[in-house]
Amino acid sequence: MLAIGIVTLFLTAFMMAFYGYINRHSDEHDVSFFLSVGIISMVMNLCTNAGGGGALYLSWLYLGIDVLFLALGFAVSVDLTLGFYKSIVPWCQRTFGNPLIGWQCLSFFVCPAGIALYFVWGKEKPEISLECGKMGLWGVLLWIMLLWTILGIAL
Repeated sequence: MLAIGIVTLFLTAFMMAFYGYINRHSDEHDVSFFLSVGIISMVMNLCTNAGGGGALYLSWLYLGIDVLFLALGFAVSVDLTLGFYKSIVPWCQRTFGNPLIGWQCLSFFVCPAGIALYFVWGKEKPEISLECGKMGLWGVLLWIMLLWTILGIAL
């Protein structure tokens, strides 16, 4: 049951990225409901994993919500949904072909280093500094979620 809880965490994050793409590329489609349910589902899933025991059966509910919302993306806009799935490969090529990927990975996984590099290189290298700072903040969010998940599993 715990595995389904962890899978739904990743699927919820994917669903939120999907609706974030639709929100960014469309003025006529309001997907704030889907995004807000995604945020609530993410927090509730983390709490359910932390609770353990019989509460892990709720993970099936979160999985159903994620699959339903991903399917409803076609009802919102077929063109934007297909555009999202077509944009995954170019996004990977842009991201991993970036010459700053080493600094970004370091800043993401070792977030104190990324935040420190932001302040150290603020005036000398503003582009690298900004990227390191952004990835450092995303890394802080990742570590908080990982700790929440791991402590929920262990306790």
